[in-house]
Amino acid sequence: MLAIWTDKFELEFNDLVRPIEFLKLIGISILGLIILASSVSIFRKYKINSVKKRIKISVILMLSISLYFYVDYSIKIYRNRVANGELRNGIMEKVSPIENGLGFGTKADNLTRKEYSEITKVSWFKKIPNDAENIEYRYSYEGFLPDYSFSISYDLPKESQVDTLNFVDGSFSRKQSFKIVGNKVRVTYYELQM
Repeated sequence: MLAIWTDKFELEFNDLVRPIEFLKLIGISILGLIILASSVSIFRKYKINSVKKRIKISVILMLSISLYFYVDYSIKIYRNRVANGELRNGIMEKVSPIENGLGFGTKADNLTRKEYSEITKVSWFKKIPNDAENIEYRYSYEGFLPDYSFSISYDLPKESQVDTLNFVDGSFSRKQSFKIVGNKVRVTYYELQM
């Protein structure tokens, strides 16, 4: 079930999801084995000698321990593959790898607000106003080191209030600027960690 709900979109924007979920599954399996091992002493204490009854109790224990994952993964399969499958596939058609940069990364142009919102559900990317359109982002990262650069540009209605920002703290910087283009305000945000 883990392999089914972690589609290409999920793996692109949340690349550690499978290892983390796999560790959770291993942990819950170990917990289940510990509980089953300790249930043997409970069977002896209450003199439950019937193999059939022991198996029933053991199955109920294991199902109740892992029920959370079955429910959670079923919901994620529905949400990622059925309800939002077309949207997520459409986003992946717009996403491409960055040619230059820190080594790894992606970029996308001409995203809608709905498409970008879907990306922010699984990534740390900056939240933007609800009336943003014509969204493009660039994200590149080193891989081993925490170095990364992230930029996003989007259009807002001309009457929108936009603040400028210029923050530098050691190796971290964050900048935001805007310019008026026709009847739109083009906002550009840039974040860098080196």
